[in-house]
Amino acid sequence: MAATVGFGQSALLALVPIISGATGLDAPAIGAIGFLGALAFLAAAPAWGYREGGLRSRFRLLAWLMVGAQLVFLGVLTAGPMPAVLAFALLAGSRIVYSAAAAGVMPQAQAAIVRMSSPEKRHAALARLSAGLSVGRVLGPLVTLPGAAGLLPALAVMTVMPLALLAGPDIAPAERQVEQAPRRRDVARAVLPLLGVGFALTLGLGQIQITLGLFLQARFGLDAHAAARWSGVTFMLVAVAMIVVQLLLVPRLRGRLLRSLRIGLVVFALGSAAAGFAPSVFVVMLGAMIAGGGIALATPSYTTWLVGRIAPREQAAAAGWLASVHVLGQGAGALSGGLAFALSPLAPFLICAGLGAAIALALAYIEPPRDHREAP
Repeated sequence: MAATVGFGQSALLALVPIISGATGLDAPAIGAIGFLGALAFLAAAPAWGYREGGLRSRFRLLAWLMVGAQLVFLGVLTAGPMPAVLAFALLAGSRIVYSAAAAGVMPQAQAAIVRMSSPEKRHAALARLSAGLSVGRVLGPLVTLPGAAGLLPALAVMTVMPLALLAGPDIAPAERQVEQAPRRRDVARAVLPLLGVGFALTLGLGQIQITLGLFLQARFGLDAHAAARWSGVTFMLVAVAMIVVQLLLVPRLRGRLLRSLRIGLVVFALGSAAAGFAPSVFVVMLGAMIAGGGIALATPSYTTWLVGRIAPREQAAAAGWLASVHVLGQGAGALSGGLAFALSPLAPFLICAGLGAAIALALAYIEPPRDHREAP
């Protein structure tokens, strides 16, 4: 189910040239559609976390909303010429509905995993969920490989993929503790330090993503097409590295959250610095993969730490806040990365290295995880 969401997100990005050709919309208009979708995701993720009811009924609602939005998207691409204003309105509405529905999948899935897994296995289970999202993001661009002749079947697959949510398990909501029911404000305050960790890491990742191609051009004198190709290959390798870490390495750490998070932050800092000072494109790729591996190690660690700080019935709400913070961090990273690059092509990588090191030091001031079992 997580892979389905990741696939839908990344496939749309890969289809931008096709969307432009089919509708006549220019890059700013398509960018505005993506921005509206991001805003919808940002607002909807916490709201879905507070929705009452069983898991299967929630997934059923999310699935049909996503399929309906994708049907509108498919219709616009296959309907032939239409006024640009109408195409923009339909695509924007489709993306807003899809993003708002997709925002509910990960919080609900994370809360379900927390309820179904024992504390010692929760770290690895959440890592697999995150890996599933990454797998979908890697597979998404493959819809463009068949070319125009094979585009319609690929779009049809995109449209029906959310129906996988209908296979979700039926888990009853956690029992309400009337005497101890926390308010939304209290939940946010309980997880605020770890939300800050998630924001800072995704801000760093967003800086690297937005400036990598420009950095390759400035550092090695590549033309725009070559820089774009190398950036694409790098992002794919980073995604693969993150998946490998989350599936193979995290389960071997046996829930040592604080140590895993510190190691992940240090690795992220070292990888970012290595990419910034790299003497060749291949070393930049290696540094980016190391940084991505650090993020892959850190993310399930602070996520598991976060869910241990709140009551069971608030898990979905906290997951929704975390999902919104991740989106906000990447958006802030894109903005601040561009500004930092204008000062110096090396600045975004140094900022990322500094963020990783600073957060690793700041962990000493956060209350340790409840299942903290670090060796003395």
